[in-house]
Amino acid sequence: MQPMESRPSLLDQLRRSVFDVLIIGGGITGAGVALDAAARGLRVALVERRDFASGTSCSSTKLVHGGIRYLPQLDIGPVREALVERGLLLHNAPRLVEPLLFVLPIFRFNRRPLGLRFVPPAGPLLFGYLELGLLAYDLLAGRRNIECHRRLNLSAVQDIVPALRTGGLLGIFGYFDARTNDARLVMNVLASARRHGATICNYCAVIGFERSGGQLRAAQVRDELTGEEFTIQARIFVNATGIWGEEIERLALGTPTVHIAPSKGVHLVLPRERVGVTQAAVVIPETSDGRLLFVIPYEGRAILGTTDTGAGPLDNPRADDSDVDFLLDHANQYFDVGISRADVISAYAGYRPLIRRGVAEVTAQLSRSHELIEHESGLISILGGKLTTYRRMAEETVDRIQRRLRQPVRHVTARLPLVGRERLEEAIPAIVTLAQQLSVEESVPWLLRAYGTDARSVLELAAEDERLASPIVRGLPYLLAEVVYACRNELALWIGDVLERRTWVLFADRQHGLGALSAVGELMARELGWEPDELACHMDTYRQRVLALCASEQGIGASLAVT
Repeated sequence: MQPMESRPSLLDQLRRSVFDVLIIGGGITGAGVALDAAARGLRVALVERRDFASGTSCSSTKLVHGGIRYLPQLDIGPVREALVERGLLLHNAPRLVEPLLFVLPIFRFNRRPLGLRFVPPAGPLLFGYLELGLLAYDLLAGRRNIECHRRLNLSAVQDIVPALRTGGLLGIFGYFDARTNDARLVMNVLASARRHGATICNYCAVIGFERSGGQLRAAQVRDELTGEEFTIQARIFVNATGIWGEEIERLALGTPTVHIAPSKGVHLVLPRERVGVTQAAVVIPETSDGRLLFVIPYEGRAILGTTDTGAGPLDNPRADDSDVDFLLDHANQYFDVGISRADVISAYAGYRPLIRRGVAEVTAQLSRSHELIEHESGLISILGGKLTTYRRMAEETVDRIQRRLRQPVRHVTARLPLVGRERLEEAIPAIVTLAQQLSVEESVPWLLRAYGTDARSVLELAAEDERLASPIVRGLPYLLAEVVYACRNELALWIGDVLERRTWVLFADRQHGLGALSAVGELMARELGWEPDELACHMDTYRQRVLALCASEQGIGASLAVT
């Protein structure tokens, strides 16, 4: 990949240019709009007040799926749309999005598995009913279906998920969905948008708007690193800020037209060998609040989630004791290994940006569908939705933009591979050979998922400086070369940008990257020109972030050392 322009150069472009569209928000929704608009030939800018993917888009269950639990609610349209988008992502982002078998066990104590409204008696009728639903899931995917669902026998499942409880087990289904690295997906979409000419910049907060004749003409922006304020001129403004959508509408319109109901989702990261989830995911089909949970093999670990509870501080969602207990209690009903807080490596939390349209009392009852609102002032809000359908949401948004600009509408992203995904399989032999020469072949699967063909660029950095071939944390696949790559190509500006989102060190490592803090900090200081006092500040900021996420008072980081 061609190195990204320097941040001062990007800021200068934002100040001096007049864009067709300015996108506010650097999560998956904003990234998708930037790619679609740029690929159609529009002059595109995107700003994010924090780091890219630093909100909801790095805190998901890491699934690209149709949403099997919505079938009993008869949300057929959204499920069909998501399944189509799942198929497109498997094609356009190979290895970054990959198929996965989901094991669905049904036990005697289940009363409403998958949130079924009508539940036949346990036995043939129940299994026929569930099979009908899984068949519908397959059919709704059409020709893009991964594989058809199937009944699984116990001996096969014990090989796949040996820790699954067998007492009271009535039967087991298997069906297919997909998983991804959500933050890396955002980075790949943004890199693709940049390849098509978009100007993107993080740590730039929109703090107001300039108007003329009732129309928005420019956004007032503050550089969060320097405090400098400037304006960005555009013809159309897109509000893709998720749970902060009301805030942007208030700045632009005075009174917001949507009401966001944030729903906190908490996930626990576990040793995957402890729960025996290495080859397939497990669906926990019923929770006390009428939903379901997943246990997903992910980046050498297992993710257990998610909760669905009310909101707290939007800027800093955290797992609390009740969240941890809820997840562990439910997991222990389905696994017979006695998972405890001592097993938990880390926890993370994020907010779903649900749109409240009616009088639903709890967030679990709100739809995950999106809302697209076009205002006469030149603001378009695209809010709600889910990671799987980001491309479709972006396409609808850019259709509105082109109509407003009186341009012909044309769709380009359905078959547009993300950057680094074209001819990937052809590039793999050379990447593997270079990794073997550097003795880092165990990192190849991760590098291919994260960077695609640009994995070669990461390895070439290590070839130039053998120190960069070392792992960030021993036992994990992330290389020190990725720190340099992230600074040069992905606008990583803080240590957390690298260890929390460009890689997954903060959550996969029991010490949350603190043992590598000096090495990572010194590399970033060299790349970004930090003075010693700036480096100390960045290191302390990361320590405080780890303490906030993994505090020992939550009982899941008792050995945490933040000194």
